[in-house]
Amino acid sequence: MSIFRFTLTLLLTSSFSALAAQSPTVTLNIDNDGVFGIDQDYTSGVFISYTSGAVRPNWWSKPLSLSMWGAASLDKWEFSIGHKMWTPSDITLETPEPNERPYAGLLHGEFNYISLHPQQSQRFNLMIGTTGENSLSRETQNLVHSITKSDDPNGWAYQVEDKVVANVGYSTHFNLVRRRFTPSTEFEISNISEINLGNFREDVSTGFMVRWGQDLAGNFGSAQISAESPFKPGMIGASNYGWFVFGGIEARYRFNDITIEGERPLNGLEHPASYYQVTLENWQSTAVVGAVWYTRHFGFTFTTTANTSEYKEDKNILHGTGGVSFYAFF
Repeated sequence: MSIFRFTLTLLLTSSFSALAAQSPTVTLNIDNDGVFGIDQDYTSGVFISYTSGAVRPNWWSKPLSLSMWGAASLDKWEFSIGHKMWTPSDITLETPEPNERPYAGLLHGEFNYISLHPQQSQRFNLMIGTTGENSLSRETQNLVHSITKSDDPNGWAYQVEDKVVANVGYSTHFNLVRRRFTPSTEFEISNISEINLGNFREDVSTGFMVRWGQDLAGNFGSAQISAESPFKPGMIGASNYGWFVFGGIEARYRFNDITIEGERPLNGLEHPASYYQVTLENWQSTAVVGAVWYTRHFGFTFTTTANTSEYKEDKNILHGTGGVSFYAFF
């Protein structure tokens, strides 16, 4: 039996009655590498999201829904505003060192269409944002570091320049194995695959995730393999209460990345080529571990991630980030 036929059979033969998470969800996600005592590479991310309650697919959203294949899916839409920033390894320098990752910031909005089922979940994504001074990253990092008494970031004059960016993406989780582990817990292995297209980043990726905990069918698809917002509470489905721990690893081929390859100002450098000669590393990978707990009304998640080098001149093999998510169901 082909994977497509197997997936379709699972969807058609499984029932899905959504409960608490049909309610709207408000989420605050915070990523930061400060948990490892550093400021470099992907150094910070803040995301505020609103996810709707259950919606009925209409003429335009039906092709985005698992119900297109006859599944009893739980569908939602989600809107989020986010801010991300990347820095070199020494932010105290006013002039960048050779072969270092450039300063870069992104202020963006996202629209997601989410479709959930115990055996498969999927998310269609549209992102529009801006890099450069318009991203307000210089002001944001200066403010945060003045509050935390951290080193002053002095090199933002060399950040990736202003540009409007847009991406579309698709990700899917497919359950491979789910078994009872103890009388009250389950064990699960799933495949996660994703594709992104646009002038911000283009890549394709696939990986595997292992989870252990409670009500895994009801929260399937919420944990991600990503250093940037690795948990999405809005993708909790038919579940009033649950907890789980998870770990995953993913391989990725990235075709372009404006945070590495974007244009930067010369600012009077005598030999700018020696400073800006940074080459995208196409083959990358990400690992994530995390813990999740939620009730009918609120929840909390903690994650840590590790990324391999995203550019070839990187002196470090791995970069780590910690993340927390707070969310409430209404």
